[in-house]
Amino acid sequence: MEIGKAESLMEKENLKQNRRDDRGDMGKKNEIFKHGIKGINKITGKYNTSKPLTEVKISCPCGLKWTWQYASPLKEGKEARTLEWIRKCTANFRTHSLKMTQEGMEIKLETLTDMLPLLQATQNPPLDLGTRSLIYDLGPWQGKNLLVGIESFFQT
Repeated sequence: MEIGKAESLMEKENLKQNRRDDRGDMGKKNEIFKHGIKGINKITGKYNTSKPLTEVKISCPCGLKWTWQYASPLKEGKEARTLEWIRKCTANFRTHSLKMTQEGMEIKLETLTDMLPLLQATQNPPLDLGTRSLIYDLGPWQGKNLLVGIESFFQT
């Protein structure tokens, strides 16, 4: 009789553990689903997958900005030197905008695929510029930028 009770208790305990393991597996699958299928729905704002994906709204890096380095030894002509440098750096880019202010300078790209080449081209700024930082925009991204927007969602 004692052996039968012990076996019964062991079976119940095994059943509990299996249920716990199954719930854990379901939790992992739900997490994948949430970040996969539901993630696409979240950034597109669409929950009906029969419609084609035409745009996404997600924060993506779309440019760079620098602040002026006030300790620069050559203060005269800093805008001209910087403008010449940035024109050389951005000569091969399709479309971008350049803005110079009292605080510094910023470049915004219209094509997100140009972001990596921009980072590479601007690695050695003139002494007049301080450190660079990324500029983010929410979009909506469409056309050529659609795929980059979706990729950045899954990479973050």
